[in-house]
Amino acid sequence: MEAVGLNRKMMEVREMADAKGFSAEEERVWEMLALIHTEVSEATDSYKKGADLEKVGEELIDAIIRILHLLSALGVDAEELYQRKMAKNWARPYRFNTVRGG
Repeated sequence: MEAVGLNRKMMEVREMADAKGFSAEEERVWEMLALIHTEVSEATDSYKKGADLEKVGEELIDAIIRILHLLSALGVDAEELYQRKMAKNWARPYRFNTVRGG
């Protein structure tokens, strides 16, 4: 599977977060997870209220940015994890582990 550049994006986010005073220390992992949840909740709320889809997308991008920041704090190889997880997902049966698919 072709590289998607997640590690580069992760480092861009980390550079911006550091420059803006948002630390990525291990003791903040719980807070960073909560902030990801907040961004997804904001996207859900925007969609539910009939907001423009670009607004919903903006909230989802905020969640992606926060996820990349957290991955940088954890010191993981996002690209490798992505590639492994996608391979695992492709190997799963149709609608694996869903309400409709079992």
